[in-house]
Amino acid sequence: MFMTEIETKDINLAMEAAGHDFTVEKHPIKTDNGIEIPDHMAVIDINNDKYLGTVGKTWEPVQPSEIYSLAEELIESTDGTITGGFNMLGGSILGIQFNLAQREYVSGDVNNLNFVMLSSFNGMYGISGSAIIDRLACLNQCNASSKFYNLRHTKNVRNRMSVVKEMLKFYKKEIESFDEKMMKMVGKRMNEQDAVNWFKSLFPKPKSPRAERKLDNQVLIFIDCLRSGRGSEISGVKGTSYGAFQALTEYINHYRSTRIHNGRDEDEVRYQTIHFGSGNTLTQKGLNTLSEMDMEFDESDSLID
Repeated sequence: MFMTEIETKDINLAMEAAGHDFTVEKHPIKTDNGIEIPDHMAVIDINNDKYLGTVGKTWEPVQPSEIYSLAEELIESTDGTITGGFNMLGGSILGIQFNLAQREYVSGDVNNLNFVMLSSFNGMYGISGSAIIDRLACLNQCNASSKFYNLRHTKNVRNRMSVVKEMLKFYKKEIESFDEKMMKMVGKRMNEQDAVNWFKSLFPKPKSPRAERKLDNQVLIFIDCLRSGRGSEISGVKGTSYGAFQALTEYINHYRSTRIHNGRDEDEVRYQTIHFGSGNTLTQKGLNTLSEMDMEFDESDSLID
């Protein structure tokens, strides 16, 4: 399992539970006959003798202990809580999830507002972060936006307070924008046919009978999420743009097909596409188009029952 769920403010406990209590080093890469590969080095978890990635000679990985020092500063600045730690791509990417706040855009529909901090040992990035929404009624997650905090120059990590302030400034801006979009959608009624038309507009127009059948099947799943998805019974969800968005995120989180390659963990691959891949692209397109739509209906317009 790639994700370790934990609820704590103790960084040492979280680091141990997530398997992040190790040290990395850069080692030369050589051929069998001893020829050293120029300009590149291997990053090794020296505690477990594990290869984590190949980087340029000048690229410096951030130690897990340094990442958790940032986590401690973030917790002290926000009174947040670590709720998970994870490893992706065989340990090449390390992540920590924090719960920083909650929202109820609709009364009784609780959303955790989280921040996820990532670092890599394969040169992908130094320190990155995203604002993530976790809807408890249906266990759906989505990003607050398509933007990510990204600190490429890892030597700056040593100035922990400065980095944390930048992270929180980014987080606050993205959450405020998401809040505004959600409140607009809560107040907009939307009938089923318009919701279906909106959902279909998020996908390329089918160019073959097979693609058309695939989209028709996706639409049927979406309609089921609209009518009886988890959380749809909460008063104020059905018949609104907000309800249509939640049906979309349920489809992406739980029903959208995911391709698994090289024996990777299915939950890891799904998490990656939801937050960093095509699932996030679909979510952001839906979020932006839906929040901008002018949904004005006459009283005779039918809503979702």
